[in-house]
Amino acid sequence: MTKDPNQPDYIIRKRRTSRWYWSWASLILVLLLASMALGYWLNKRQHGMTATAKQQFETLQEQLDEAQAGQTHWQQQYQIEHEITQQLKTELDNLHRQNKNLEKEREALQRIFDPDAVESGLQIASFVWEPALGEGYRYRLMLIQAKRQSSDLKGTITISIVGEEAGERKSYTFEQLQGSDSNNSTFDFTYVSTHMGTFKLPQGFEPSFVRVVAATSGRGAKSVLQDFTWKPTNLSNEVEEANAKE
Repeated sequence: MTKDPNQPDYIIRKRRTSRWYWSWASLILVLLLASMALGYWLNKRQHGMTATAKQQFETLQEQLDEAQAGQTHWQQQYQIEHEITQQLKTELDNLHRQNKNLEKEREALQRIFDPDAVESGLQIASFVWEPALGEGYRYRLMLIQAKRQSSDLKGTITISIVGEEAGERKSYTFEQLQGSDSNNSTFDFTYVSTHMGTFKLPQGFEPSFVRVVAATSGRGAKSVLQDFTWKPTNLSNEVEEANAKE
């Protein structure tokens, strides 16, 4: 059968029921609700993870603060104990030095009335020094008249320090060291004479020994010289004495 070319084409479609449309609408609604629920769940989970991470960070920060506070406390405690230890060490050293100095002076006083003493007359019994508060040093010098005290001894004292400066041997007088003496560097005694004072060392000067010269005046004048080795590394400032006489 031949189709008439002038006859229009007809498409026959099956008419859909309202149930079909409602089914698709319901499906779309369910998908939309599921998407919303999924988004809400993901958002809540993200916020939950953020809150947990923040809480963990705050906990770690608190632990770090506590550790730092503990470290600061122990550092302060160590510093206090270290300072106390240094103070005790200094006090013990001072007591040790004073004990040594008193022992030397005691021995010197015993020589005054020692009938078996080899030497008689003027003697430099002891010379000790220690760092003074601030700058410089303070010293204590003791002179005695041993064995026979037939008359008073009068005279002068000369103190100098010998060492090196700029690689060369150098000697400084007591005046150059801004030295002071409780008796104006003079003596007048029968048994014992004690002198105390201070002095300062020049910058760059390395002392080797302290030289003390005590010279009597008048008839039968004589002088006594004694060197005291400088030992700055010895905390108690104990000195080795090298005796010499003119």
